[in-house]
Amino acid sequence: MTTALPADLRKDLETAGYFPQAASRSIERSLRGAAVLTHLVRAETTFDGPEVRRHLTVVVLTATHLLITHLDDDPADALNPSQVVSTTERVRLRRITSTGLSQVFDTDGQLATGRESEITLGVTWDGSRRLDLEPADCGDPTCQADHGYTGSSAPADLALRVSALADGEAAVEEALAFHDRLLEAIDDLGA
Repeated sequence: MTTALPADLRKDLETAGYFPQAASRSIERSLRGAAVLTHLVRAETTFDGPEVRRHLTVVVLTATHLLITHLDDDPADALNPSQVVSTTERVRLRRITSTGLSQVFDTDGQLATGRESEITLGVTWDGSRRLDLEPADCGDPTCQADHGYTGSSAPADLALRVSALADGEAAVEEALAFHDRLLEAIDDLGA
């Protein structure tokens, strides 16, 4: 079962310019007949030495689910891709355990603040975790014993950064509006 996307979402996918037809197909299939309440489209290009990697994240909110679609260049050949990989995760709103919003305000050295210059939107549903491990030591620089590993485990479900400098003030406002609508949907379910 597929659902046609609203015109504004299709337009945002076309504007992002990163395989909009593939993104549309993935999202349409994941909607399963549900109506789109709101969405957020984030295109990102990263540079890793001589390699350029493109990436698209599309977050779609329905009355009962949060859909997160990621599109990436085929990792086999990031400079000259012949394929794009699309992965969609469909999360029930009741499973969301926390949301976070980090806001950065420019002050220009004054006490008054203006609008947000960047935000980071975080959503956790305990779907995945990030492990940062490193070899443990006892502090003795001459010790040769194996002390195992130490590290930390943190939720790594969704974190989206939007910057007015890189993306424009309108993109920051859209991300804030998405955050607010997500909180309303979660509250409406009593989750």
